[in-house]
Amino acid sequence: MPRCNLCHQDRELRNSHIVPEFLYANLYNTKGHLMGINGQGNRGWAALQNGIKQHLFCESCEQHFNKHFEIPFLDRWVRAKPLPDPWSDLEHVQMARVEYASFKLFHLSVLFRASVCSLPTFSDVSLGPHEERIRKMLLDVNAGMPSEYPIFGYAVVHHESKRIVDMVTKAGKSSINGHRCWGIIYGGVQWWISVSSHRNHEFEQGGLQPDGQMPFHAVPWNEVDVIQMASKALRAAGKGPKT
Repeated sequence: MPRCNLCHQDRELRNSHIVPEFLYANLYNTKGHLMGINGQGNRGWAALQNGIKQHLFCESCEQHFNKHFEIPFLDRWVRAKPLPDPWSDLEHVQMARVEYASFKLFHLSVLFRASVCSLPTFSDVSLGPHEERIRKMLLDVNAGMPSEYPIFGYAVVHHESKRIVDMVTKAGKSSINGHRCWGIIYGGVQWWISVSSHRNHEFEQGGLQPDGQMPFHAVPWNEVDVIQMASKALRAAGKGPKT
């Protein structure tokens, strides 16, 4: 019997999404397919019938994710739409208010899923000892101190229409002010989580606050590296959008 990656019990595993399925909802075409971009092969893309999945978690832990993290994010972010769309002034900072604990733990849950899976799309994610710390935080529904894994984000908007770009990308890593950070786009935002053993004061001050306030800048999509990499792969396949 395989072991669940969250509770560490030997149980039958569900085919688990890395990024929850509801964040792909607007990305399907009329045939119920979405495009997965890997930049490889003669097309550089493949048609998918649903978001990327792997057998990772038992049924009980899937329900744990759903109840404590996914439903709150779906209700308070995806459905509530707290950011302006279109974004009239790219120089203007918009404030959003969320529920601190469930919001932070949702993003940590996506990062944790990416870390424990073995899929190529998330192969760059390796959290080392932080993986176990985050696992326990998720199990205990404990968001920790604001200094632990602070979250920063910016809205991704189209460079002409200023509409928020709805997509899901691979996870990427970066060193920001000496801190290792992981970023992934979903829900119209590129979310960055600082995974470091020492405090990232910039993320703490400019990101998610303990009272649930979070400031957002907007960045044109043609200035986001991971999107440009995807666009390059699509253009090479004759499918790409013009940027």
